Amino acid sequence: MRELGPLVFVLGVAASVIIPGCISFNLGSKKSTGDAGVSDGAATDGSTDGQVTSTTPQGVDCGQDPYTGVILCSAISTCPNIYIDPDLYPECGFRVRGSILDMECACYGKLCPIGVTTSCTEAASLLANQSQYSVCAQINEGRCTSK
Repeated sequence: MRELGPLVFVLGVAASVIIPGCISFNLGSKKSTGDAGVSDGAATDGSTDGQVTSTTPQGVDCGQDPYTGVILCSAISTCPNIYIDPDLYPECGFRVRGSILDMECACYGKLCPIGVTTSCTEAASLLANQSQYSVCAQINEGRCTSK
């Protein structure tokens, strides 16, 4: 039987890095009047053309990251059928910025992009093909910012 000491050490170090980032941000609970069509994945999109549906976006289920001060929302009114699944993206959300759909994750005191688009369909695709883990891995690539 192999010694588990090195494995336990590596898992302990990984947990000490991951857990503080996971508990730093809370988007709050879902509001039944603002939830937008979550089924089994990160997002759904029921719009007919995949484009943004209004010009003045409103965030839904928003919370402020204590490290960056940025407000992220689980949903946005411009894409009413997309809801960022808090199980797959617990520290992530829409950053309300005009007609742009800017999705970010709060990762260890930095903001890492899920993606930026003007299409609801593309936003849903970006969410379906990633996870918070893969988004936060961008820290190692220098692709994350402090605001």
